[in-house]
Amino acid sequence: MNPFVDDIVEILSTAAQLPATDVAELLAIPPDDSLGDYALPCFTLAKVLRKNPAQIAQDIADAAGPAIDGSTRLAAVQAAGPYVNVRLEKAAFIGWVLAAIGEQGESFGSQNQGAGRTVTIDFSSPNLARPFSIAHLRSTAIGHAIYRIHEFLGYRCVGINHYGDYGANFGQLLAAYQMWGDEQKVAADPVPELLALYVRFNDEVEKDPDLREESRSRLRRLADGDEEMVSLWRFFVDAGRKEAERIYGILGVHFDEYKGEGDFADDFDSVIGLFHEKGLAEESDGALIVRLKDEEGEEGAPCMLRTSNGTSTYHSRDIAALLYRKREHAFDKMVYVTDNRQALHFRQVFQTLSLAGIEWIDRCEHAPFGMMSFKGQALSTRKGRMVILEDVLDQAINLTREIIAEKNPDLKDADDVARQIGISAVVYADVSNRRTRDISFSLEEVLNFDGETGPYLQYTHARYCSILRRYGTAVDGEADPSRLGEPAEMRVARALGSFPGVLARAERENEPSYVATFLIDLATQANKLYNEVPVLIAEDPAVKAARIRLVDAVRGVLRTGMTLLGMSCPEEM
Repeated sequence: MNPFVDDIVEILSTAAQLPATDVAELLAIPPDDSLGDYALPCFTLAKVLRKNPAQIAQDIADAAGPAIDGSTRLAAVQAAGPYVNVRLEKAAFIGWVLAAIGEQGESFGSQNQGAGRTVTIDFSSPNLARPFSIAHLRSTAIGHAIYRIHEFLGYRCVGINHYGDYGANFGQLLAAYQMWGDEQKVAADPVPELLALYVRFNDEVEKDPDLREESRSRLRRLADGDEEMVSLWRFFVDAGRKEAERIYGILGVHFDEYKGEGDFADDFDSVIGLFHEKGLAEESDGALIVRLKDEEGEEGAPCMLRTSNGTSTYHSRDIAALLYRKREHAFDKMVYVTDNRQALHFRQVFQTLSLAGIEWIDRCEHAPFGMMSFKGQALSTRKGRMVILEDVLDQAINLTREIIAEKNPDLKDADDVARQIGISAVVYADVSNRRTRDISFSLEEVLNFDGETGPYLQYTHARYCSILRRYGTAVDGEADPSRLGEPAEMRVARALGSFPGVLARAERENEPSYVATFLIDLATQANKLYNEVPVLIAEDPAVKAARIRLVDAVRGVLRTGMTLLGMSCPEEM
């Protein structure tokens, strides 16, 4: 995706007699511009080649020298201790980066690699009839970013919200409502009142375990189509979905398909038929299961298709939903974005379908994420320990408004800008973390304009928009890039040139944080450029025009990257 880097990899892999993939994974950026533009560290090669790393670096540099001497893209190669440092032809490299951005415009970064392919993404999927908490943000923000990245790369995307609207928690809610619910209070403000009932039930069941049977009996009645249970259940679900969709509107998140667990509760007979046909389903203590093996080949936890009460299970409903999605959408890739506590569940679902001879199951992936805590406290809906997402968003907006009033009191549309910054800050704080990492949420850190945060990215974008406004004329797309080559300009160009590769890796690994890390690096280099190199006051008009072209490229790629993460991009702050 970057012909300059491709040349480095090809030449160094030939010189070292190593696979190109190994060299590509090791390639790094030197800490000092004077050392070069790219470096190959040779520490890990010592075991393979059985030589001192410094000697390996020297041997590779000597062997690569003739090829680099004949290159129009690479200027020099040199060993420095255990590193092989390579320097690019500056004018050629910056020219290539700016030409690619100029030609592709807003689509720069995409090779359209997903053209003709469909990806379905199951994300957010909150349990309904309860407020949208800060913990729900993880699947929503990460899944939305995965969706946008795939869409940008040319995939046909189907975003699925598989609502949690069935199962044991709804049995508990039905029981709690009938035992303690105040019809008028619930009708007036359904979601908070239903949450209070749910929490109360779980408190009471610890004192009186027999209450579990109250929950189970109502769930059986719901499964059997009891009119009273179905009517209450639909009321709970409709109220919860309406509340969730209001929050999605605030976040700017949309879905292409809304189907909850309840939509597949009646399909489990066909699922059971499939496994009976394959000779895999068997009775166990009244339940119906498929026996599975663990990663060591020993008997592991089975996949339960039907409970001993005769009702569907989480497994059977998910299998029914997956079979439906394949029929309906003919996906080439299916991604589930849920927390890592569901890793076993998806291993069981995938393994069960593999045993049944479903060949396309290897196209299904679980993209698990770590847990979120708020100021170090684990969140639990059942225990009533939850932080409402809208409250956090409102606090973020209000704090941002105060910062704007202090730093830029004359800003136009300050309330709208505060809203864009506050919401984006919360979203970025989530997607910027490695997906599998547990995170502790701190609003003070999230809104730091100087740290590696969403506001820092937005501020850099707004700064570059300001430069272009002050320049006052259209950007010259033909401005001569050969007039550029200062270290700060090379650092920015190098960052810009890495964008396509970053997106490809983010798509391949379902990891939006790669894009977030890239944006921080680009913004950091852009701010160094702003401080080290005069743009608007450059004396040479040709140099000024070329630098403005580089400024515009930074602005555009920052905007693209932030949009892919679900952030807003205000032009003034």
